[in-house]
Amino acid sequence: MTPDTPAPDTAPRASRTWTATFPWEGTRLRDRLADLLGTRPTGDAWTVRAYVSESPELREVLRGQLQDLLRVRGVPGRVRVRSAYKTAYFWLTEEVRPVWRRSGADTLSVTYPPGATGRFLQELYPLSAELEDEGVQFRAAQGDEPGVYRAKLSRAGRPLWEGQCEVPLRARVTLDGRDVLAPTGRLTVQIGPDLHREAFPTDAELVWDWYAEQVMPGLHAAVHGTAAQPTWEDLRVTVHASEPDVPLALTGERVSMTEALAEDLYFGTLDALKARAGLGVDARTLMPGRIIPVVLAAPGQDTRVTVHLTFPARSHAAVAPPWEPPDPPDGWSGAVSGPLAPARVWAQARAAARDAGLTWTVPATSARGRPVPAVLRAAAGASAAGGGVLVTGGQHANETTGPVAALNLIRTLAAGPRPFAVLPLENPDGADLHRALTQRQPEHMHHAARYTAPGDDLEARLRAGDTRWEAGARDWAARAVQADLHLNLHGYPAHEWVRPFSGYAPHGFESWAVPTGFLTIVLYRPDLAGQARALAHAAAQVLDALPDVRDLTRRALRAHAAHTLSPHFELVDGWPFMLRPATHLLCPVTVITEAPDETVYGERFRMLVRAQEAVCRAALALHARGDLT
Repeated sequence: MTPDTPAPDTAPRASRTWTATFPWEGTRLRDRLADLLGTRPTGDAWTVRAYVSESPELREVLRGQLQDLLRVRGVPGRVRVRSAYKTAYFWLTEEVRPVWRRSGADTLSVTYPPGATGRFLQELYPLSAELEDEGVQFRAAQGDEPGVYRAKLSRAGRPLWEGQCEVPLRARVTLDGRDVLAPTGRLTVQIGPDLHREAFPTDAELVWDWYAEQVMPGLHAAVHGTAAQPTWEDLRVTVHASEPDVPLALTGERVSMTEALAEDLYFGTLDALKARAGLGVDARTLMPGRIIPVVLAAPGQDTRVTVHLTFPARSHAAVAPPWEPPDPPDGWSGAVSGPLAPARVWAQARAAARDAGLTWTVPATSARGRPVPAVLRAAAGASAAGGGVLVTGGQHANETTGPVAALNLIRTLAAGPRPFAVLPLENPDGADLHRALTQRQPEHMHHAARYTAPGDDLEARLRAGDTRWEAGARDWAARAVQADLHLNLHGYPAHEWVRPFSGYAPHGFESWAVPTGFLTIVLYRPDLAGQARALAHAAAQVLDALPDVRDLTRRALRAHAAHTLSPHFELVDGWPFMLRPATHLLCPVTVITEAPDETVYGERFRMLVRAQEAVCRAALALHARGDLT
C-alpha cells in the first residue's frame, strides 16, 4: 500500500485528497503460494483452495496459474479457486450445477448457516429462479453449522449426491459501530495430513479497511453536529478494482461487488455520520453534502483509490445553472425507454401545460439552483369539484419511471374537473447526478443520487417543518390545489441490493434487498382504513390487466419467498401491498407506487411506467367518485 494522506494543517482549506494503491489480489495470491512452496515440504500432494473476489473468468485464469506453479516446482496437486463473494451461490452454480444436469435431479435441498436475519439464505439469491428455469425444485432450511452450506440432490425422493461448502467470513465492526460477519478471502493448503489456513483479504476489503482507518476520521472532523447547512460540497470516492460485475442469465439480475462496494461506501459513510450525530438509521434529515462513490471494474489490475473532499458547501445561488427549458421534441408519446434528463422533463411539463391550457410555474428551486416546476389547475373556484390531487415524481432521483409516468398523467388529470398539481421531478440535483453516474455505469443502482444535494430526503425535511429549496414545492402545490389525494411515484432496485461489509442486506432497508415485483403502498388517515383497502383491490384489478407486469411480479414473488424469511407486505388479490395508517401525511390518503425500476431500460422501463399510470388511474377513479374520503 502506498498511501498519501495530507496532514490537516497542510491540506488546502478548500479541499482535501486521500489516495492509495494496493497490489492486485491475484498477484498477492501467486506470490503467497510461491512463498509456501519455498518453505513447506513438497513430497506429498498439495490440495490448494483459494477464495478471491473475482469474476468466474479471472478465477479460472488464476487457477491455471497456481496449477502451473505447482507443476514447475514438481509438486503434485490440485487447485480450486472459489469466489469470496456470494461463495455458496457460485459453488452451487459452478460446481454443483453440472452434477444436477448429469444426474437428472429434480430437487436441490440446501441448509444454510444459522442467523436470525436470514442473510445466508439471501446470499443464495437468485438461485431459486435459475433452478425454476431448469425444472429443478429448490428447498432451503437453516442449519446449525456456522459458515457451512450443505446441499443434496435427489430425484423422485431418491438421494443422488450431497456435498458441502465452507464460506470464509470475517467478524467486523461497521462504520456505525455494529458487529457483523462479512465476506473475506482465504487460502488453504492441505499437504498430506497437515492443513495450512490463512486469511487473505480481497481487494475490496483492503479498500474498505483503508477508508475506515484513513478517511473516516477526517470526515468526522469535518462534520459539525447536525447543522442545517451542508458541511461539504462533494465527497467523491473513486475506486478502480478487480472485482466481479457479472450479468446473470436472468433478465436484470447481476452479481456485482463493484456496485455493492459503492453502495457500502455511500450508506456506510452516511450511517457513520448519523451515529456520530446521535441519529437513528431511519433518520433522513442529516445534511453532510453529497457522497459520490464510483467503483469501476479493472480486471487483473492493481487497486487504485482516490477520495476528494471539497468544502465548505457553496451557496446554491452561486452554482445555479441556466434552466429555461428548451422546446421539447415533437411527437411526445410517453413511450420513453429510460430516464429523462432534467431539462427534458421541464420542457415536456411546460409543453403539456401549454397544450392543455394549464398553469406552468416554478414554485421552488433546488439547493443547487435548479427549478422544481409544477403543472396545475388551481383550486380557486373549484370547490364543487371536490378536493384536489397532488402527483409527485423523482423524489428519489435514481427511481426513474416516476417522472415519465407523472408527465403522462398530466393529460389524464386535465380531462377531469378536479384541481390538481403535478411535480414531475422534485429532486433535479439528484437527477442530474444520476444521469452523470449512469453514463459510466448504467447497470448500477446509484443510491448516491437518491437524496438531495445537501444529503437529506426532501420529504423528511418537509415533515420536520423545513420548506427550504426542493421541499417548498410540494408544500406549495398541496396547498394550491387543496389536495386530499397524493400520488407519490417511486421505485426500488430491480436486482439484489447488497452491502457486503455492513451486514450484507442493506442496513435500514433490509425489506428491499430482494425484488418483489410491482408493489403499492397505501398510507391513510386512521379513519380511512376501509377506503384504503378498497383502493388496493381496485389497483390490483387494473394491474391484472397488464400481463407482462403480472408475470414479472409473480416470478419475483416466488424468488422473494424462496430467499427471505418473511415478507414485509401482504397480498391483495395476488399483488403485494403495504397498507399503513399514518398521522404525518400531507393528504388523508397517499398512494406510493414502488416499481422495480432502478437499472431498468427499454421495454421493461415502459412496462413499469404503464403500471405506475394504471395504479394512479385506479386511485383517481375512486377519488372522482368521492370514495376515498
